[in-house]
Amino acid sequence: TVYTILGNGEVFIDIKGNPTGNKPDTMPRIGLEMAIPTSIDQVKWYGRGPGESYSDTKHANRFGVFAQDVDGLMTNYIYPQENGNRTDVSWASFTNQEGMGLFTTGSPSFNFSAHRYTVEDFDLAQHTYDLKKKDEIYVHLDYKQHGIGSASCGPDVLPEYELRNEAFEFNVRLAPYSVNQIQPTVLAKKKYE
Repeated sequence: TVYTILGNGEVFIDIKGNPTGNKPDTMPRIGLEMAIPTSIDQVKWYGRGPGESYSDTKHANRFGVFAQDVDGLMTNYIYPQENGNRTDVSWASFTNQEGMGLFTTGSPSFNFSAHRYTVEDFDLAQHTYDLKKKDEIYVHLDYKQHGIGSASCGPDVLPEYELRNEAFEFNVRLAPYSVNQIQPTVLAKKKYE
């Protein structure tokens, strides 16, 4: 992982991986997790939406610019589990009620999710009432995720939707952002200077 931090507050993160040794054939996800203040709960993105989508379910969603608060991104399954992912995203912004926050892009396009709970919280909970909101929002910026399949009542993930444990490379750009200063489409076109 290589971080390039510019004087204007932008952060470029270049990630390369090459699994070796005794390893599983597939991975659940490859990406980054970060915590942001709970007040930065307004999300806007260009990609598939408005609902959740995964590599093998994404065709049920259209491309466009969508907006939702963090709580609205969650799919509240009776048995808590991974949920709320958005696929084929070109850019996303996370802002407070005044429109100030964080802007991100990825190359290639990326997946994202944001919750008031950690992955561990979902794993440990048996019911939705077991989930207790944290004092932070946990954002996942994922290069890829394994498909979800329907193994609970049907076939497992088809081979083309598996996230194989192979060499990978992706990058993420984070930038300070205010909706009053610049439009997301303009910011998304900016590259390394």
